[in-house]
Amino acid sequence: MLQAALLAALLPLAASTPAAASPQTPPVAASGATDPVGADLVAEVDALVRKAFYAPARLAEVGWDEGVARTRSTVARAPDAAARTAALRALLALLRTSHTGYYPREDPAYWDLASIFEPVLARTCPKERTPALPVTGEAVGVFWRELAGRWFVGGLYAGGPAEQAGLLTGDEVLGADGRPFGPVAAFAGKAGSPVELEVRRTRDAPPLTVKVTPAAVRPAEALRQAVLSSYRVVPRGSRKLAYLRIWAWTSQEIQQAVQEGISRANAAGVDGYVLDLRDGWGGASPQYLSIFMREVPVLERIGRDGAAQRLDSQLRKPAVVLVNGGTRSGKEALAHAIRKHGLARLVGERTAGAVVFGAPFCLSDGALLLLAVEDARVDGERLEGRGVEPDVVVPWDLRHAAGKDPQLERALTLLAP
Repeated sequence: MLQAALLAALLPLAASTPAAASPQTPPVAASGATDPVGADLVAEVDALVRKAFYAPARLAEVGWDEGVARTRSTVARAPDAAARTAALRALLALLRTSHTGYYPREDPAYWDLASIFEPVLARTCPKERTPALPVTGEAVGVFWRELAGRWFVGGLYAGGPAEQAGLLTGDEVLGADGRPFGPVAAFAGKAGSPVELEVRRTRDAPPLTVKVTPAAVRPAEALRQAVLSSYRVVPRGSRKLAYLRIWAWTSQEIQQAVQEGISRANAAGVDGYVLDLRDGWGGASPQYLSIFMREVPVLERIGRDGAAQRLDSQLRKPAVVLVNGGTRSGKEALAHAIRKHGLARLVGERTAGAVVFGAPFCLSDGALLLLAVEDARVDGERLEGRGVEPDVVVPWDLRHAAGKDPQLERALTLLAP
């Protein structure tokens, strides 16, 4: 089924919104000791890659056998779980392919993946290798970005705990409750209890303190709600512009949230739309592009009292679509078509070039292996490793941005000069 296949292709390599139960980290070896857990993991990963990786000829090209031998030696003597993770990720990086990575439970991306793929994991994985289903945990409504080993607020879910607490896009989080910060461990088991974050907002400013209260969530549902809550009308001079951030496009339920936002915008009489496809998750079906079809008639429901209700979820005014290096997979396929057919202007930075089909595999340490299992073409073109160039390039380093967003500002200016 097309939707199921596209769901498998949605997966990014960047960190995403945390929604984590208490992290379960396996025991590690003391420095200089042999780590049987790590050695077994290398063997598991090697076997799965040989069995399922979509381009088996590449294994010889990249020196996979030699890489496995090096990694086995490195991992067996890894001093901690972080070193083991780094070694396994370096091994998989040899494949030079998106949708391929090792995700332990202390990585915030793990929990979104587990929630999104819940039906798959329930069907294919032993219970001892998965978290309790349905996947639930604690989150603050942040899309986390790890840059050079430091954690930044890459984006905020509208109305979420982090936004309510005053966190801003670009904030660097240094610590939580007096300990080094990790976006899973900092909030695990603390739903309803304030967590004191040490935050650096601008590059040379002293840290400040922000108290945020995590909420218990189901990650896949939190993503749908984040899309729904992102809708707002932005006044620009005499014009009204609608904004909608599509954090994920992984289900028909999220597509319905997108359509609801467009319907609200049309009812408000907006003069243009900004669709934000930056970061988050992919998964978009090509059929979702139908929101650009102005030929779809506007239907009105008229009651006995003569009151009319317009049913209209089509983009009928000019639109700008925001993209960046975190726009990947199904979202990239849509961005490609939007530019090819002139449906809207793309603003931002080149997309990830991450368009193959991936699948999750449960490992014995409780981690997920994400593996590219099929290649993909979009209108006969291969976007993997290439991406989609925007019509208007606006570079942006979000670190210490203090909430400023030059890409969004440019999009609004294009719609309301």
